[in-house]
Amino acid sequence: MSEEHAMRTLYQFPISHYCEKTRWHLEHKGLEYRVDNLFPGLHRFKSQRLAGIRTLPILQDGDQSIGDSTQIALYLEQHYPDKPLLPTDAKERQQVLELEERFDRLGVHVRRWLYGQIKDWESVMHAMLKVYRPLLGLRDLMKPVLINGVQKLYGVTPQRVAQSQAELLEGLALIESRIQGDPSRYLVGEQLSLADISAAALFAPLFTPAGTPWAGIAGHDGKTQAFLDELHAHPAGQWVLRRYAADR
Repeated sequence: MSEEHAMRTLYQFPISHYCEKTRWHLEHKGLEYRVDNLFPGLHRFKSQRLAGIRTLPILQDGDQSIGDSTQIALYLEQHYPDKPLLPTDAKERQQVLELEERFDRLGVHVRRWLYGQIKDWESVMHAMLKVYRPLLGLRDLMKPVLINGVQKLYGVTPQRVAQSQAELLEGLALIESRIQGDPSRYLVGEQLSLADISAAALFAPLFTPAGTPWAGIAGHDGKTQAFLDELHAHPAGQWVLRRYAADR
């Protein structure tokens, strides 16, 4: 392990699309890092101490602790300017920042809607917890607690899930308006930006690109899968898959 690698740690949940967003940023810039997978729920003891927040990701870069995927992105742009993800043109830069923030908020709705579709929590819990050691059976004993906690924390109620579906559909429509129906185009300008990574990473759990943590996770029923198949066929779905194939 290089000295640089040893100094940079990403505290994360493996299947979090917000953590995926930060992994993409780091890897785009060619920055080495190690991951520390914190156990859901118990992670708050460390996240509060490191960054004064209750969420992940948190990036520890030397003596700097940065929490929140958007704040990490801006930190990386400032401190590691090679392979920039913000345009130099002022107007385009502002568009990228506004879109990045918009898609960051939409990630909440993607997550809530997906959790609202789960019929078989066992497969989802397996995907969420498989990286952690059994800890004398405590890992498996925590599953019912985590399921209940996820549903309460993310507001997984029928009304809010329906609202989140409307929000995520608006987000996909926004992608299509920006790319004018062409999946090969970027959201702003002619190259990859923070806006593209935010949109693609945060919508990725809907489209499960190959090699991502969501590929192969079951749990929803045929009706939900038919809806997802329909989204796959739309330009926005193809755009997410294109960004992963070309830029991830």
